Amino acid sequence: LVVIDPGHGGKDHGATGVRGGYEKDLNLAAAMELARVLRERGDMEVLLTRETDVFVPLSERSDLANAREADLFISLHCNAAGNKRERGFELYSVSETASDPEAEALAAKENAVLALEGKNVQDEEAKMILMAMTKTEMINESAAFAALATKSLDKRLDLDNRGAKQAAFYVLRGTHAPAILVEMGFVTNSSDEAQLGSRAFRRKLAEGLAAGVADYAKRKGWL
Repeated sequence: LVVIDPGHGGKDHGATGVRGGYEKDLNLAAAMELARVLRERGDMEVLLTRETDVFVPLSERSDLANAREADLFISLHCNAAGNKRERGFELYSVSETASDPEAEALAAKENAVLALEGKNVQDEEAKMILMAMTKTEMINESAAFAALATKSLDKRLDLDNRGAKQAAFYVLRGTHAPAILVEMGFVTNSSDEAQLGSRAFRRKLAEGLAAGVADYAKRKGWL
């Protein structure tokens, strides 16, 4: 079972693109395409954390995956930067120590939605640190999954590969399965945003991620 999580939604728009579009919509379109590609394989069950433009708290996304005993969790997002020249895709797995300051800042930005949920960010961070201390094996498995998915995406996308990184994303920390967060491109870069809005690009992205899922599943002996 692969749980696909389209980041943001509803009152949480996520990043705003150069042309005024919302990240939440691009995330959902990509998630629906990934679900379609995985279902076409016929050897995986797929579940989405949302299929419409609704607000879903971060904890409910991971709780859904845990309740269904998901084998893998993929959260889809779009990046944003003050520098309009920043572009490319990057994948994240969870870690209590970010791989670099940029990764730490990105996780803080994505985790800021906790305030929209009426939660105290610091309190939630403390809870998740305690939980993650028992998850060393899952942290390692998530990093392996991210590396395989990054490799398969690099073969298919005409987009800068910014690599596989680690940071303390709340939505990944609460998930018991190997989990990755995909920043598919920068909506603040006109070229990236145009690709993200393209069905052809989303299909390539979905095929790349599906290949990464299959590679990991084969490594685990599931396929």
